Parts: sequence; C-alpha cells; structure tokens
Amino acid sequence: MKNNNRKSSIHMLFYLPELLLLIFFLAGSYFLVNVGYVFIFSSVAALLIFRVLLFYVRRICFYRPRLRIINEIINGFKHGRYVYYGDKVTGNDHLAVIIKALILSGMQIEKTINSQQDEIDLFHELYSNIVLSIESYLIVLDNDEAIIFTNQQFCKHFNFAMGDILGKKLDDIFYYVDPAFKDGIAQAKDGVHSVLKKMHLSTSSISITADVSMTLLGSWKKSQIVIILDNTNARMQKDYQLSLMNRIAKSMESGNVIERVCSTILTGITSGSGLGFNRAMLFLVDEDDDSLAGKMAIGPDSFEEAMEIWSSPLNQPVADKNSIPNKGKSFIEGVLKTSFPMSSNNLFVNSLVKNEIQHIYDIDSDNRICDAIRQLIDVKEFVIMPISAMNRPIGIIVVDNKFNKIPISDYNIELLNMFVMQAAFSIESYNRLTLLEKEMDKLKRKQDAIIESEKMAAVGRIAAHISHEIRNPLVTMGGYARRIMNKNFAKNAKENEPDIKHAVEIILEESERLEKILSNVMDFTRPSKHIKTFNDINEVISDTINFMHNYLLENKVNIIREKNEIPMIKSDFNQMKQVILNLMQNAIDAMPSGGFIKIITTYRDNSLTIQVQDNGTGFAVSDIDSIFEPFFTTKTTGIGLGLTNVEKIIKDHSGSIEAKNLSEGGAEFIIKLPV
Repeated sequence: MKNNNRKSSIHMLFYLPELLLLIFFLAGSYFLVNVGYVFIFSSVAALLIFRVLLFYVRRICFYRPRLRIINEIINGFKHGRYVYYGDKVTGNDHLAVIIKALILSGMQIEKTINSQQDEIDLFHELYSNIVLSIESYLIVLDNDEAIIFTNQQFCKHFNFAMGDILGKKLDDIFYYVDPAFKDGIAQAKDGVHSVLKKMHLSTSSISITADVSMTLLGSWKKSQIVIILDNTNARMQKDYQLSLMNRIAKSMESGNVIERVCSTILTGITSGSGLGFNRAMLFLVDEDDDSLAGKMAIGPDSFEEAMEIWSSPLNQPVADKNSIPNKGKSFIEGVLKTSFPMSSNNLFVNSLVKNEIQHIYDIDSDNRICDAIRQLIDVKEFVIMPISAMNRPIGIIVVDNKFNKIPISDYNIELLNMFVMQAAFSIESYNRLTLLEKEMDKLKRKQDAIIESEKMAAVGRIAAHISHEIRNPLVTMGGYARRIMNKNFAKNAKENEPDIKHAVEIILEESERLEKILSNVMDFTRPSKHIKTFNDINEVISDTINFMHNYLLENKVNIIREKNEIPMIKSDFNQMKQVILNLMQNAIDAMPSGGFIKIITTYRDNSLTIQVQDNGTGFAVSDIDSIFEPFFTTKTTGIGLGLTNVEKIIKDHSGSIEAKNLSEGGAEFIIKLPV
C-alpha cells in the first residue's frame, strides 16, 4: 500500500503544472465580466502556448532518453548482444519500471547465453580434438569435390601442409586414385553411404591401402562429403608377414628348397601387404663358376606396371631363368644376365662374404659401387641383404623403391632381415634334415642287415627247436615201428597183440603230437585271415566257456564272470575265441590242483578291456618280459607259440595285451581293444 501511495503522489506531482494552469484559467474566468473578452482570448492563448512548451520540455528532458535506452536494449536483443543501462535509469515512473524489467530480462538472457556458449566451446574443443587426433585419415569435400578440411594425421602421413591442399581436388594431390574410390564419391553425393575395402591411393612418393567410408552431410544446396580412410597397411603387413612365415616353412617341402624359399621371400617383400618394396633381386652363389649370379627377380619396368602389380600383389609371378613374365621383362632379363666373380672387389660380393647389410643412400656419391651395379640398379637408394645358412654364404637380396621413391626406413630393413633370417633358418634346417636323412639311410641299411641276420638266426632257432621237438616223437615212433617189424615179434603176433596195439597207439599219439607242432608253427608263420564283423565279446567268452565246460570240471576249475555292459566291436569271432581259449588253457596249466579263473569285461574311454585272472603259480619275475616271444615256454610240453599267437591276434585287432602277477597270488592278462 505504501508503495502504491508513493507512486500516486509521484504521478500527482508529474501533472501539477496542468493543475495550476487549470486553476489559473478558472480564476481568469471569474474576472471575465470585469475584464472582458480580450483577457479571455489572451488567457486561452497563453494556456495553449504553455501546454505546447510543457509537452516539448517533458519530451526532451524526460521521455526521449528513456525511449532511446529502450530501443537500444531491444535492438541489442535482436542482434544477440546485451548492454547494461542500469546506472542510467532513475525514478519510478512507468518507463523506468519498463526499462528496469527489460534490464533484468537482459541480464538473465546474457547469463543463459554465456552458460550455453561455454558448453558450446567445450564441445567444440572436444570434437575438434577428436577429429584432429583420430588415427584414421579424415577428408571433407564440398559439393564440387574440392577439399575443405583434413585432419593432422592425413597431412602428416602424406607430408602435406593444410594450406597447400585446401581447395584442391583429389586428383590434384594423388598420383593414383582407385576408380572404385571415385565411384564411391559419386554415390555419396547422391546420398548413398559407401564403404569400400582395400582402396589404393598414391602420391608421387607415398601410397596406402585403406578401408574407406563416405557419407553426405548437409542439404542439397550446400552439402559436404565426409571421407574417413582407415589405413590397413600395418594390419595387412602383420597378417601377411605371419602367412609369409608359414609359406616359408611349407616351402621346405619342395625339392629345391633354396629357390623355393627365396621365391616366397621375393613375393612377400614386393607385395603391398608385405613390405611394399617396388623391386627385389636375388643373386645366388654358383659353385661351378665360383660367381654370384642373378637367379630371380620381381619388379615392373614402369609406374603403370607398378600400379597393376600393386593391385594384385599375391598373383604376380616371380621370374627365374626358366620363366620371364611380360611385366618387368627388361628389368628381370637384366638381373638374370648379371654375374660377378666371387674373387672380385664388388659391393655385392663383399656384402655376401662379410655377411653385412648394406644400405646405399646415394648411388652417385658412393665410390664403392661399380658401373655394372649402377647400370643394373638405376636408382638412388637401395639395400643389399646377405643370405647365409650353416655359416655358408648362399646369396643376396637387393631391394629398392624406384617408382614410389619412398625412403627405406630402418623398420623396413629390420623386417626384410627377419624374412631373410627365416629363409636362412629354413635352408639350414633343410640341410640338417638332408644330412639326417642320409644318416638315417645308413642306419636303415644297417638295420636291414641286422634284421636279415636276425631272420637267419630266428630261422636257425626255429629249425633247432622244431628238430628238437620232432626228434623225440620220431625216435619213439621209429622204435615202436621197428619193434612191430621185428621178425620174432611178428611171428608171435597173436600172442603179442596187446603190445602191438599199445605200440600202434603210441605211434598215433606221437604222430598227432607232430601234427600239433607243425600246426602251431604254421599258425605262427602264415598270414592271418580275419573275417571281422560286429561281435559281442561277452558272447565270445560265454561260447568259449561252454566249449571248455567238461575240461574245466575235470581239472576242478571254477569260472567267475564279471561282465558289464559293453558295446559291440568289429572283430573275428573265431580268432577272439582262440585268444580266450589259449588264456584259459594257460591258467588251467598253472593250477594243477584246481582253482578259479575270473574273467572281467569293462568299457571306458572308447576302450574295451578284458581281464583274465587266476590263482595259480603266476610267472617268474624273469619270465614276464619273455612270455610273448616265439618258442618261449616253461612247460615240459608245447613249443611256446600259444601266447605269441594270442599277441599277434590282438595286435591284428589294433589292441594291446600285457601280463602281470597279482599281489594275492596268481597271474592276470589284460587285453585292451579300441571301440
């Protein structure tokens, strides 16, 4: 209320002159009758004049400055700027209130603008740093395909200054632009986002292979094409270097390993994915002529041929004396015709003999280089890399960058040296392998001689054993036959009939024994003929037990079966039955007073196991390692081929068998068959 009363008082003071003038007019009217009309007109005129003067005084001294302040504030807002006028406004009239409100609004707007500007500046700095520092190369083209921006990485890689390339087109700064790259720009101008793989760009001295992304920004009236180049040279080099190492190792499988490995090396070091050298030459030592002769080469004769080779690095041929491709024919022929005597004082020969890498920076100013090398190389900078294996010089590799004129860095030389060392290592390994093969061939010949000697010794042992085994039955049979043939014995045949019958029985028994001996020998020596089908080993064992049922009863032997669920395996039923039969027969022979045989079948880890256990006498410790040898036996009868045949059958089924003594007494045979 107080504030409103105050404003009312101020307004009353503001209109006080008009009030005084009205009072004066009324007072003059009072004297109208006495004074007359002249006074009335003079009073009205004076009132009008005073009113006009008062209007202009108030406008000039009071309204105009404030209106000017209001206009300046509004115009400042329109143009995005604000000027503070708070110290120029006094009073509390309507205009003052309006001006103060505008000033307060301006201060708030200015504060908001300043805050937003700080954020804009922050984001601008952030995005500028990102754009300028990303590893990828950034190019921005206008609607006419002229360069309007690039980042630092692009300029640094291609040795450009920003000011030198702005406004230029790609064809103005690149010596070679892949046609697909230009097609991608055309598609981007039509609003199609393009992604291109392995695009090739080259200046007069530097080339890259890059993955490219192209995007259109802006409207059709003022658009920009943003191109991002992701340099894949380094990644491709690493991938290719790994594959190249693998190819070098595989090249050892070839008969002519030195040439094969070096061929792989030349391809690798001249490909864009490998080391990227323009040309590579191989010189090898010719021991017949005692010279260092050109053996292989790869490289173009012109920049146009270089472009074609760089576009398909893995398909370029490596030329030797037997094949010269069309590309680089003059260069390759020159290398193949070049030869230097090993006794000459030549930079190539000296590098090989001393095993030193030579990096020639300026061929014209190096007095170590002869005219023949200058004429052959015809380039300012090149590198000579010696190759040696087993401390024996093999040759040299010479590389250069004749066409793109890229300086050869220490890093390139290190990679080249690594490849050559790998080649030398492969050659050395091959030479050692060759030497080892020769030694193994000698050992094989000696082994064959030993085997032949062992065969003869085995034949002798077999003959001696068979003759020993056969002699006894033959002597017995001969004795009884002579007795029958005795005249006196024959005359009294009727009286001697029991003796004759006994003699005949002995002869038959001994003949059967001879047949069994010969049968065992024949089973051991003849090749096995298996009829393999899917069989259940549990059924094989049950069939064998049933077959020996009476024999087991006679010898007081019990059978204990522990059979588990097992899969069927491909096997010969009768052969496996013979295995179980022989093992059970051996167990029975080891238990003269009777006992038990335990047969266990199990399946685990794709392997079927058969265990045959007994509680007999077991094996002598000294005999365990010999029980499967031919003709080894501890029995008074038999020739020692039973277990040998068992082992042979198991091995024919790709299985294994072992024998051991049980801790509680007795023996065990363990058979393992693959499923």
